[in-house]
Amino acid sequence: MNWLENTIENYNIALSFIVLLATLLVIYMLIRCIKRPKVLTVIAFCFQLFVLTFGILSIMNKVISVPLYEALIIAFGILVPGAFLLYDYISMKQKIKMNNVDMPLIEKIRKPNHLAWQYESYLEMVDEWNSEINTAAVINSLTLEDKQVRNNLVQQLTSVHRLIDNGEYQQALPIYTILGELFSGSPLVLYNIALLSYRNELYDESIKHYKNALSLLENMPDEDKKRIQGKGKYRIKALMHFGYASALYCLKSYLFAIEQFTLAKEEQGELKEADVNIAKCYIAVGEIKEAQKHIREALEYKEDNKLRYILARLCFEQNEEMECKHQLETIVGNDYEFDEAWELLGELYRRRKDWPNVLRVYKKLTKLNPDQAEAYYWLAIAQRHEGKTEEALSNLKFTVELMPEHSRALYSMASIFDAKGKTDKAVECLGKSLEGNEKLEMAYNLLAEIFISTDKVYDAIRIYEEAVAAYPESYLLHYNLGISLMMVRRYEESVRIFNRAHKLTHDDPALYYNWASAEISLKNYSEAAALYKEGLKLKSDDDEILFGLARVSALSGDVDATIGFLNQAFAINPGLKMRAKASNDFSAFRTLPEFMEITKLPVKEE
Repeated sequence: MNWLENTIENYNIALSFIVLLATLLVIYMLIRCIKRPKVLTVIAFCFQLFVLTFGILSIMNKVISVPLYEALIIAFGILVPGAFLLYDYISMKQKIKMNNVDMPLIEKIRKPNHLAWQYESYLEMVDEWNSEINTAAVINSLTLEDKQVRNNLVQQLTSVHRLIDNGEYQQALPIYTILGELFSGSPLVLYNIALLSYRNELYDESIKHYKNALSLLENMPDEDKKRIQGKGKYRIKALMHFGYASALYCLKSYLFAIEQFTLAKEEQGELKEADVNIAKCYIAVGEIKEAQKHIREALEYKEDNKLRYILARLCFEQNEEMECKHQLETIVGNDYEFDEAWELLGELYRRRKDWPNVLRVYKKLTKLNPDQAEAYYWLAIAQRHEGKTEEALSNLKFTVELMPEHSRALYSMASIFDAKGKTDKAVECLGKSLEGNEKLEMAYNLLAEIFISTDKVYDAIRIYEEAVAAYPESYLLHYNLGISLMMVRRYEESVRIFNRAHKLTHDDPALYYNWASAEISLKNYSEAAALYKEGLKLKSDDDEILFGLARVSALSGDVDATIGFLNQAFAINPGLKMRAKASNDFSAFRTLPEFMEITKLPVKEE
């Protein structure tokens, strides 16, 4: 108790409370400075830290503070950082409302994605390693007795290398070509001409000069080879083989390019770029296992997320799911913002139907790319699989806000509305879906089913007719159109559609049953019997087909066949007895003892 009294007497409690608040806000501003390093934030943090330091020292030394000083602490220690806190909170709530995903209070500034690239275009490009040989090395490789000639050559080479440094390869090539004619015995001059030809996309010319340079180098005495090599860290011969291979790669001579890249690697030793390019060659010729092997070798030299992504893509295409997952998890561990890796990881989990992880991945993608409609769509699909229907519907609506023509999102919304019994909204969404970027077969089918369920069969037929025009190879749409036509007694058209469906699929007993029913309605009994028998070949114990054969036999007047087929049908499904007694097809048999016997219902025991 005495300690508390002494504390109250000796310390400024009000100032201590203000300093405590300021300390908490300093921590907040420090985190903000780290995550969002902006000039205004840093200046405010510095002022805040300055006044906080004086506040802490004032309390520790029991200095009596003046009101102006306390006002400064309140202003710069509480009000200014409080304004930043309020701004961050309002921004967070707006982003949550706009993007429909959880957002942090302090969102990290996302730097421009320097990894934005296209997988296909990356494979088309050679990973560069070789560069031009500098002026000094070229001069040292030449034997020039005349100082005047040497000085003139140095000036010429200096000027041409200045053009090369500025990227003016077209202007540099003619000058180097002239020098090559004067010093045709120099492999280094020929190498630079070959490299300039390559950079000007004159690949055949480049190959010719690389061949000549390699031939000259091979035929030189060992002493001259050592003099030309000099003290450079790159082997001259390796540079030549690498450049030669690069030109071959650009001409799509992949197998020859592999040979030259391999020679470059043998000359230089560890050469990551050679392994990468060899892998690209193997991908181009379809040797995926070899490509994977060389990518792994390249990754041993140096970590490279792009290269690891290529390995993951190859594993994905080869259905090596665990390896693919490992590579992608490594990439996003190295670089959280590698969008392509997250997208492929999401696709991998979708293939495996691992919906909890699909949900996790696409939640991250919506944070990385809050304006990407596809990410919200797959997030919604995952949520629906996890039973979070309302959240899924909310994300589907946001998908459509971002991309109004997103047909799959509109279809998914329609299916949710249909399940809830909101058919008007479902029909509206399906109409928009069919006007969107994809005319989905399932959208046609669902819309027609809704029309049938609401007794709008003619509308359903219209939709199915549009659908079979859009999907002429779809058996299901043809079959459903045939059934719909039967519902409005358009049997001839139904038979024609069933015939088209039969050309698409031969192994569906239901097709034969309904097709035969349509033929019966047209009184084509022999055709109906043949169809029923075809269906029976596919499913010998199908009670409906056996019952159909009994109908055809009855309409044809064949008593024995009728009784025989009915017996078989009743043995499978006794419930058909009531149907047989009520059917007009068997009206002529109702007084027949055999018919009465087999359709007799069991007497209920009291």
